[in-house]
Amino acid sequence: MKLDPHIHSIYSGDAISEPQDIIKQAIAIGLDIIAISDHDTVKGSTLAIDIAKDMNDILVVPSIEITTNKGHILGFGLETLISPGLSPEETVEKIHDEGGIAIVPHPFSPYRRGLFFKNKKIMNRLTDFNYSEDFNENNNKKNSNDDNNIKNSYKNIRIEGVEVLNARYIFGYSNYKANKLAQKKDLAKIGASDSHFLEAIGNCYTELTDIDTEPSVDDVIEAIKSKKTIAKGSRTSNKLIAKEVINKKIRRIYY
Repeated sequence: MKLDPHIHSIYSGDAISEPQDIIKQAIAIGLDIIAISDHDTVKGSTLAIDIAKDMNDILVVPSIEITTNKGHILGFGLETLISPGLSPEETVEKIHDEGGIAIVPHPFSPYRRGLFFKNKKIMNRLTDFNYSEDFNENNNKKNSNDDNNIKNSYKNIRIEGVEVLNARYIFGYSNYKANKLAQKKDLAKIGASDSHFLEAIGNCYTELTDIDTEPSVDDVIEAIKSKKTIAKGSRTSNKLIAKEVINKKIRRIYY
């Protein structure tokens, strides 16, 4: 089963694709499962789920790309919002509390808020099985007057996967480092298009192995948890990305 877990819609604020057109394109190119993972909103995801609810040839998994105070995290399987600006640790714990799984997109990318770029401590906290450090106590003291106090201890902050093949790359160094990390830390290897326009959908994707031919959302989440994933595909054309960036700047000027 082919899954593209990281697609942006018009509701993301930096993309141009309507949810209904994303679904049509995904079906046309042979994807079985998609997730619209917009920045800090579930509007596009919710709309796509409603559009596809009676379709037999595509499954839409709820998702959101959350902006933490250090970088981005996918809340895969989430139908509810998680506030942006929280610490990565609190964000992952909230994702798990809501029944989702945490996937770090483009983890080492310096220009797209890659969570692990120059953040080795955070990387270790979120990928180690046994996180034991006095970070929590110190962090609580610093934020003791905050309305959203960080909990005294984090009990469930290990992420489930990282994007090892994100289609928006130039040389692929971030993907290379992510693949090495996934191997070392026994994380699910995720492929994703990170599409901001229709032509990029499915350029990279995740093949889910040993999964029901008519999977549920829970089946997809369990497959990723069980690391039954193979990252496949190729990069999105840099010419198309450059065209997208130019058009984005034009829209900001004139609209």
